[in-house]
Amino acid sequence: MPVDTKEEPEDEDSEREDDKLYCVCKTRYDEDRVMIACDRCDEWYHTQCVNMPDLEVDLVDQFICPVCIQTNPHLHLQTTYKRRCFFGLKHTDPSSSNACHKPSRGAFSKYCSDECGIKYMQMRISQWERSGGKRDKLWESVKNAEKREGVVVCADVKMEIDSKLSPAPISAQKRKANREIVCLNSRLENVVREREMMKREMDMVLWREKLVKLASERAEKVDECGWDQRLCFGEEEWDDFGAEVLESYEEKAKEEASDDVMQVDGVTTGHGEWWCTGKKKCERHAGWQKLRVAEVVFDRETKETILSTLTTREREIRKGIEDILYPPSTNASQAPSKPSLADPPLNGTSKPRINGETIEKGKKKKS
Repeated sequence: MPVDTKEEPEDEDSEREDDKLYCVCKTRYDEDRVMIACDRCDEWYHTQCVNMPDLEVDLVDQFICPVCIQTNPHLHLQTTYKRRCFFGLKHTDPSSSNACHKPSRGAFSKYCSDECGIKYMQMRISQWERSGGKRDKLWESVKNAEKREGVVVCADVKMEIDSKLSPAPISAQKRKANREIVCLNSRLENVVREREMMKREMDMVLWREKLVKLASERAEKVDECGWDQRLCFGEEEWDDFGAEVLESYEEKAKEEASDDVMQVDGVTTGHGEWWCTGKKKCERHAGWQKLRVAEVVFDRETKETILSTLTTREREIRKGIEDILYPPSTNASQAPSKPSLADPPLNGTSKPRINGETIEKGKKKKS
């Protein structure tokens, strides 16, 4: 019957998919074993075969398989991890399944959730009680605590003084101001350095956002899966090939329009090896557009928030330095006094007149 003939190709595809061998152990897919995909070659591996505990899968930021590491020693590739929830690290048995193994919320919190933060503080209170503290008196001991506003830095300040001069002793207020300026300058350098690094990461996020857009548009145009392996490029690869990757889409569009391939040094090459040419709803890369777009949007918003915070902090530090060097009271005392309208004319001369009219304040006469 016609219905049976339509279902046969799908059955054959599923059988070929089931026959595929995965991982370094070259075995078929087993739903009872945890697997993780390499962010470079997109091949799947059992966590046990790559010496990764199953509990650490959620902490992986970018997984690089052993094969990619061995075949690209010059790139210094390695698997990177996210910062783990602080409550899980401080658990009595951090490696047990009872401890929290989720990643923290990055720059916003060292805990994965408010719940873990509350549990950690409850644990600290219980430890404090066991050491002799009383819960009913806890508030009295912490109600006057203030938020930490800075870190004290010990610095050696060497001042060259001319031996011929006999300078007046520096007042305690001046010494305090000098120490504050040294501390603020040190904080300013750290903030500026951190902001420059965040700008660089932001540039990479914007590059990845543009690449996702180009890959999605191409996938719609050619009616294929269109997954681009270069979306997994790291920082070093982005430095070397970032602009080249975006240019490859223009070249590929020209090739597809003219049905020709690019010739380089007399050898027929192309960029097709980067894109998945499977059907549009590819089982291996199902929903990659939505996942990558959501990931890019989250990274961009996170880094924009961090950049805004760093910029505000830099302005506050610079304002603090300026207030120490040029106090408002000093500026007011040193500012020249403006002559009043009732002051007598200097040297017995009256105010200048143009065409018999006196120049009014705030207006400019046309010649």
